[in-house]
Amino acid sequence: MIEITDLQKIYRMGDVEVRALDGVTLDIAKGEFLGIMGASGSGKTTLLHMLGLLDEPTSGKIIIDGTDISTLNDYDKTMFRLYKLGYVFQDYALVPDLTVRENVTLPAMLRKDLTEGQYRDACTDILTKIGMLDRQDHLPRELSGGQQQRVSIARAIVNKPDILFADEPCANLDTENSRMVLDLFREINEEMKQTIVMVSHEDWHKDYFHRIIRLRDGKVTSDGINDRNAH
Repeated sequence: MIEITDLQKIYRMGDVEVRALDGVTLDIAKGEFLGIMGASGSGKTTLLHMLGLLDEPTSGKIIIDGTDISTLNDYDKTMFRLYKLGYVFQDYALVPDLTVRENVTLPAMLRKDLTEGQYRDACTDILTKIGMLDRQDHLPRELSGGQQQRVSIARAIVNKPDILFADEPCANLDTENSRMVLDLFREINEEMKQTIVMVSHEDWHKDYFHRIIRLRDGKVTSDGINDRNAH
């Protein structure tokens, strides 16, 4: 599903060279719920941004579903993200002046291959699944943090992306809401066979992952199946 070979990301600050990623090589299988863990500054978010086409590596190769990402121009990357990838961020990133339904529908409306009826149905289905259909006409500011993050997840998966990327999705949530979000991830992973790649620094989150990659100083220090979740 994703093949990563010798990925490097180097930031230059004056004369100083910072290796945010230092030769990361790994494969991610379809349907996997992968956790990327490590201390702050270990390269977790940098790696996620590379895989999600939100930033470009200094060197190395990323192949997603048979496509070498480095061969895509800006327009092709935008289309690739729209049709194949979904994103959940720690700050929800909802459009404040749009209702829940409008926020969730947005990525589906941008597609050229869906009719209005199709994307309306897709939105209704996903809002029902996350238990937010009764809040569809509310604005983000009228929702709790946990509810906003559920809407953010709905928006990310309305297009049925091949891969869902989540960057510290529980960072701004209390434990109860974090569990709700992670339970929802587990559900869509199992029911929809959704591939999920999630960055986290919370140790207890690992109970949800099939497999855990640990990073330190831009390098993979461990890569293992999570026995508790081995399928």
